Amino acid sequence: KFPVTCLVRAKKVNAEWRIRTCMSIDHYFMRPSSSPTPSIHLVRWHPTSLGFVKLNFDGSLINSSAAGGFIIRDWTGKFVKAGANYYGDTSILVVEARALRDGLRLAIQAGFRKIAIEGDNKIVIQALKGKIQIPWHISNIIKDIHIWQTQGIHLLITHIFREANMIADWLSKFGHSITTSFSSDTCFSPSLRDILADDIIGRTLMKRGA
Repeated sequence: KFPVTCLVRAKKVNAEWRIRTCMSIDHYFMRPSSSPTPSIHLVRWHPTSLGFVKLNFDGSLINSSAAGGFIIRDWTGKFVKAGANYYGDTSILVVEARALRDGLRLAIQAGFRKIAIEGDNKIVIQALKGKIQIPWHISNIIKDIHIWQTQGIHLLITHIFREANMIADWLSKFGHSITTSFSSDTCFSPSLRDILADDIIGRTLMKRGA
């Protein structure tokens, strides 16, 4: 049953992608020549390299309440672990950094030493890579991660568009429904399974702009 479901979903996603792409191309040629051409990116989640697991993380801020979520998958895209935390009253920058640290901690505790990190918060990613001065709000969190790197944890760190981070976004919103930390070794929600399946078959979305 599962292969048939995947095939149907793949055909549906492919059809949607073709419709969106054709609409985009038609719109492009109908634009006045003096109008600026928008940048269009085709965005999807990609599996990581053989021997690595991939950690996607995200944060959510609703009014003054913050929550974070993360997922760990192997190089084939197979679910390994997922987690979420409710953080209370804090900034989105702090919550995203904390979600990253919590996900990394769980991956390391599970015995993984090679971890590809993906998140859509450019400040957190650039701070972790040493590309910008680390904001003082998250300096201790980034320091903790750098300590793990000195202890033999190999990290690949990449910024991605939000459209390729949908499953971590779902988990971060799930974090608002709990009052403490949560982790699972199983894909515990039908919605989570649907997004996971879409990522594996290569659901592709269009993003305009830089």
